[in-house]
Amino acid sequence: MTGPEAEAALRAALARLGQPDPGTSPPDPAEGPEDWLFETVCAITRTMAQEAEAATRTTRPRRLGSPRPTIDDDYSRRTWIEAHERLMGHLRRDWGARLHHRYREMLARYPLTPRERANARRLDLSGFGLTEGE
Repeated sequence: MTGPEAEAALRAALARLGQPDPGTSPPDPAEGPEDWLFETVCAITRTMAQEAEAATRTTRPRRLGSPRPTIDDDYSRRTWIEAHERLMGHLRRDWGARLHHRYREMLARYPLTPRERANARRLDLSGFGLTEGE
């Protein structure tokens, strides 16, 4: 894959998700167009998944007197991670698998808290062209 082909593939992937062209710069020849494409799409879809999670989050006012900031709502990394994997897998099955492996390694080092496990939910990604089974 060449740099221009990677840029065209990026535009096609984002169009498939109903997203505008971010106007990114062409891939660095040292990085390689395939890796550039994966990492660029990965960063964009991560933001999409995190914003979708935040839009569905139920927040509660912070308790007074807390000694440090806390997340006192139904936040869960599992929610946006699962959505991120689904978005990437929707674009290319191998990207979904690659990202799944990356997150499994991260969660092995930094496991979900009991609250995150309890608060996990499945996001509706139909606005990005995904069906319920994806």
